[in-house]
Amino acid sequence: MGKGNKEGTSKQCRWTKSMEHLFLEILAEEAQKGNKPFNFFKAVSINRVVEAISERFQVQCDAKHVENHLRIVKNQWRIICTIWDESGIGWDDNKKMITCHRATCDAAVMTHKKYESFLNKIDHYDEMALVVGKDMATRSFARTFADIDLDDGEQLGKIANAFEQFTADKTPHLYEEVMSMEVEVFDDDFLCSVFDYLVSHESNA
Repeated sequence: MGKGNKEGTSKQCRWTKSMEHLFLEILAEEAQKGNKPFNFFKAVSINRVVEAISERFQVQCDAKHVENHLRIVKNQWRIICTIWDESGIGWDDNKKMITCHRATCDAAVMTHKKYESFLNKIDHYDEMALVVGKDMATRSFARTFADIDLDDGEQLGKIANAFEQFTADKTPHLYEEVMSMEVEVFDDDFLCSVFDYLVSHESNA
């Protein structure tokens, strides 16, 4: 599975495409069953992935491996969110791929090399959306706001202003504005959910 880092620590887990497909398939099912409260998966869901990966692929996989890979998938989703917010970018939901003119695509890749792998068909997009995307944004958005102390009103005001600006002029920098609000009470997972919420509720604003 990989070389161990230090004595007593888990070995690295090298994820194949087949392993990631199973990982996303299981967690998507768990999310649909309600096992992702507060935007975090329950231990039973993580353990289900551990057991399935270990049994099917005959490898050493533990909860830490699954949690680490989940962070990687979240980072991939953030990149997708960022690309969506670029000027000239579209989306083909049938093909599950970002669309744009060749010149726009080339310019984006020249500036941000990490965009390249997401400018083709996005594998397992629907599962990713359930696991780390906007499917849970509304619930997370409402829950976190209910739990925030009133002392954080200034930060809430900033997010409200970002929402107003989005509905008024479709600012192309919404993602960056929302993510720039990261303070102790707002982690980046929550802020990415805020962005997804704003985008998915544009038509209702």
